[in-house]
Amino acid sequence: MAPLSLTTAKPCPFALPEGRTALVVIDMQKDFLLKNGYGYLQCPSEEVFEQVSSVIEPTAKAIAAARKLGLHVIHTREGHVSDLSDCPPTKRIRQATVNPDRHKLVIGVEGPMGRLLVRGSDGHDIVDEVKPLKDEPVLDKPGKGSFYNTDFHQMLVSRGITHLLLAGVTTECCVATTFREANDHGFETCVLTDCTGGFDGPIVSATMDLFCAYDGLLGYNCTSKPLLELAATVSTIPPSVGEDVFDISIASLRNAYRTSNLTPAKVVEYVYEQVSKPESAVIFSKIFDKDAALKALPEPVIVADVADMPYFYGIPFTVSENFDCENSKLVKDLLASGAILVGITKIEATGAGVAGVSNPEITSEYSAEYAAGGYSYGSSLAIARGLGSFSLALDTDGSARIPAAFSGVVGYNVSKGLLPSDKIAKFCPSIDSIAIIATTVADARCVFAELRGQDLTDPYSVPDRAIPIKSVDFRGPTDGGFRFAVPDDLSLLSADYRTAFASFVAKAKSLGGTEVEIDWSGITKASKLVGPIMDVERKAFGRASVSADPVVAKVQEAIRASASEVPAMKVFQDLDTLRALKTELYLKFEGAAGIDVIITPTAPYHPTLAELEANPVTVNADLSIFTKLTNAFGMCSATMKADEYGPLKLPFGVMISGPMGIDGRMLDIAEALS
Repeated sequence: MAPLSLTTAKPCPFALPEGRTALVVIDMQKDFLLKNGYGYLQCPSEEVFEQVSSVIEPTAKAIAAARKLGLHVIHTREGHVSDLSDCPPTKRIRQATVNPDRHKLVIGVEGPMGRLLVRGSDGHDIVDEVKPLKDEPVLDKPGKGSFYNTDFHQMLVSRGITHLLLAGVTTECCVATTFREANDHGFETCVLTDCTGGFDGPIVSATMDLFCAYDGLLGYNCTSKPLLELAATVSTIPPSVGEDVFDISIASLRNAYRTSNLTPAKVVEYVYEQVSKPESAVIFSKIFDKDAALKALPEPVIVADVADMPYFYGIPFTVSENFDCENSKLVKDLLASGAILVGITKIEATGAGVAGVSNPEITSEYSAEYAAGGYSYGSSLAIARGLGSFSLALDTDGSARIPAAFSGVVGYNVSKGLLPSDKIAKFCPSIDSIAIIATTVADARCVFAELRGQDLTDPYSVPDRAIPIKSVDFRGPTDGGFRFAVPDDLSLLSADYRTAFASFVAKAKSLGGTEVEIDWSGITKASKLVGPIMDVERKAFGRASVSADPVVAKVQEAIRASASEVPAMKVFQDLDTLRALKTELYLKFEGAAGIDVIITPTAPYHPTLAELEANPVTVNADLSIFTKLTNAFGMCSATMKADEYGPLKLPFGVMISGPMGIDGRMLDIAEALS
């Protein structure tokens, strides 16, 4: 599809890049748009209030057009918690103090539609004409701007959004404040002028002019007309999907459910047919009843314009044995959003390194001679074989990403604390991170974007305030460029891996990347420190059983021996040193000369089972040379297939890594290079 734009926008056409544009519908609430709401009670005249309410119809049309064009649609609601602890007195009583005759009722008092601007009240809800669909995010904000005291920035960058269309009320207040904030955060922003209104005509008019003033100093404005015209060109004829041939990636299934004859029943039938094959027995420790899963789904809806399904409706997924499926918040949220849990995938339960599996039945997807990768092998093999759209796993020092790389799929290690990790059995709680295994970076990204958020009951959850905010580059990595570093020591790489990695670095440069040399001495020092610290923590939590497998037992013995050699005092000394080294590394990501990401091979080579059996301790240490640092430094990373090599066409995986919390930028670059 040709690039879309609003050609009549001022001061120049406004681009609508595919997948990166969102319509943000601001505060279309009963309290602002219906009689007896907060806005009506404060409004100076009936005529003015009707002008504000008149934006409902054009906004509804703009939302329908955005949905048809495949834009993200996000809604906001202004309001406060019931005890008003997030509402400053200035906001609540200033107007009543200045003009008590007009402003008799303030925020929080009981009104005709419940307490005014209080979450949970009827007046706080969005009007029926622009009601959000179940898969559209709704942001509750305590202030006028959408970015203040919310996770709005993270909500946008986690989805890769760079361009915003704004609609809603009121023009001079919440819309204008969000518009200015978006400009400071780096987003390209255009206000749809006929989809916004306010309570003071001259101020509204001046604000409209300001949106595109000074040759676009702050942004753009435009009517919704060109948006509606673009939507009118999109076909509404639903295509037919074959009974047995379809793509089970998340994006493809979501689109097919809305625009074709495909139903979850067909998808589940297909997936369970694959699951029932004898070779799947080595992957699953438990398979759930398919009929029960289908009964839990809402009635299937096909036509796009009337579809109102939760985000993961009909999407099959698996989880590793670490997860308590009945109590894990992540699993419960997925099920509540319509996802279908197919089964629980096996792990190498001894927790011995990243490749401690020598069972001859557990092999690479590509060859029976090669290792599957170790600990989270089940999740990676499940996705490689099409037994789910994605899988959730646990990653300690590459124990999910390395199997993903060896299986030719995507392994996304989420920044520690950005996904709820309660009710997940961990071997190294201070280091373990949740990994999302998927077929594409885009699919892994959407799982993260929909599930991310602080969990106050999880001691490892990171509050939004602790997540760094980096300005968005609306041009994207290819046009805007990015800076990357590669390791200074690649001596462990096999010949095939060395050739494939050099080719990928050249590709990164051709797609907007600039290679920057950095001092790796601190990173090298950290790699020597972090291994023994992990061993101590593994031993301290002692969940690993002693393996009867002699190969795995050797790795376990090495872990116990390593842990026993580290005095308690040295653990704290090394942790302190590691923190200093993390600070040193993170400084390399700062400033104009800083890097955006580090690019490495996921592993230095792909061992055969024979090599693993002959020298399991060394192989485990070798394989995690690149992956362990991301966990130790709390970083995010995504591994993906970059090439194939040899007569077996084995996959070569690369890893893109960034600082903690900068998942969005890291994923932008990974997607551009995938």
